[in-house]
Amino acid sequence: MMRALSLFALLFISFNINSQNVVINEIITSNSTVLTDEDGSYEDWLELFNPTASPINLQGYGLTDLSSNPFQWVFPEYWIEPGEHLLIWCSGKNKTDSNFPLHTNFRISAAGETITLTHPNTTIVDSYAPIIIPQNYSYGRQTDGSSTLVIFP
Repeated sequence: MMRALSLFALLFISFNINSQNVVINEIITSNSTVLTDEDGSYEDWLELFNPTASPINLQGYGLTDLSSNPFQWVFPEYWIEPGEHLLIWCSGKNKTDSNFPLHTNFRISAAGETITLTHPNTTIVDSYAPIIIPQNYSYGRQTDGSSTLVIFP
């Protein structure tokens, strides 16, 4: 009985840890008319979403387009609130001051590449498989945080 209870507790704890994560909600890989950054440039971007009931500190999370380097770009301290969306520019400008728009040190290839979000403990939180997305379209979760992915005009 104790062994079964311990296994249940372990599964419950694992589920709670894994369910307390942000998701990559949407990406755009070829932006020429949709949205400009603070410099007036049309850059690639991705959007994170916090589907949980708790704020999550993104400090130390990694974003990458290189599977060999899960922490290619690392988040500064930034609390994403429950239900909040956060846009991160994938521009190569490498801006990590959380008082301004965030910019990664890489761009997303329009030819398609894997985009991965990694927890500071090296656990992959979310990942998008390579997909070719038409120019000025985005690819993301049909409903915020859902598992259904679609191309948005």
